[in-house]
Amino acid sequence: MLYTAKCYWPGVSEEVVTCAAARTGDAVRDAAATFRGALFLPGDDLVLCLFDATSRAEVKEASEAAGMPCERVIETVWVAPPGRPTAKGGRR
Repeated sequence: MLYTAKCYWPGVSEEVVTCAAARTGDAVRDAAATFRGALFLPGDDLVLCLFDATSRAEVKEASEAAGMPCERVIETVWVAPPGRPTAKGGRR
């Protein structure tokens, strides 16, 4: 299942987000969650992190273990343009 961790993070910089994303990879190494990447919206103090996981709890745990303030975990559906890779790496 694909999830988005919504992280409201006032004052965060791209450098801090990049470091947290690197830690997220370490945080999920032994977990059932897989970190797929993040969108940083600096004008909104928001980071949206994508995970493949079997539960919302795994996503929240991995996000917070990496130092990202996860306020909400949202079930997510990736919609790719025709002929482009899906979130799982396949093609539609």
